[in-house]
Amino acid sequence: MQRSPQLNIVVNPTDTLSIFAGIFGVAVEEILAANPGIIDPAVIFPGQIIAIPAAAPVPPDPGFARAQHLVRQGDTLFFIAQQYGVGLDNLIAANPQIPDPSQIDVRQVINLPVTPPLPPDPPQDTIQIYVTLSESLSSIARRTNTSVADIIAANPQIDDPNIIFVGQIINVPLM
Repeated sequence: MQRSPQLNIVVNPTDTLSIFAGIFGVAVEEILAANPGIIDPAVIFPGQIIAIPAAAPVPPDPGFARAQHLVRQGDTLFFIAQQYGVGLDNLIAANPQIPDPSQIDVRQVINLPVTPPLPPDPPQDTIQIYVTLSESLSSIARRTNTSVADIIAANPQIDDPNIIFVGQIINVPLM
C-alpha cells in the first residue's frame, strides 16, 4: 500500500495553519484532520510538529521524515542548523536528496535530524514538539501552558526528566 504524501513541518513563531494551507495547497480542515492534537486552530506553538497532508511545494522531495523545516527567505543549511541546534554535518546527512548543500530554495522542505528514542504515538489532544538547543521540559511546559508532570507522563521513553536532547521529539498533552 502506497503512503499518501505527508510532511511533518516544525512550526516557527510566525507560522499559522492558514499560511501552511496556502503554501501546501490544502485546506485548513485537512491539516486539522491530520493533527487531532490541535485543540484550537488559532493556537499552534513554535517547535510543534504539524502533519501536512501534501507533497513538498519545491523539489527535491525530502521523503518521509519525523521532523522537517520549511525553508524561508534568507535560510541556509548553516542558519537552519544553528536555529535548531543541530550539527551542520548531521543536517546535510539527513538530506541526501539535496545535491548541493549550498543551494536550497525558498519553500523547499528539508529533513531535521531526530534523536532517538521516539515517543509513543500521541493520543488525542496531544502534540509533538521538536526539542531545540537550550530547551528543558520546564520551558516547553511554560510555552505550551501544560505541566512538566503531564509531559513526563506522556513520554515513557524519557529516563531522566532533567535531560532531554536536541532533536528529540516529545509528546505534550494539551488541556
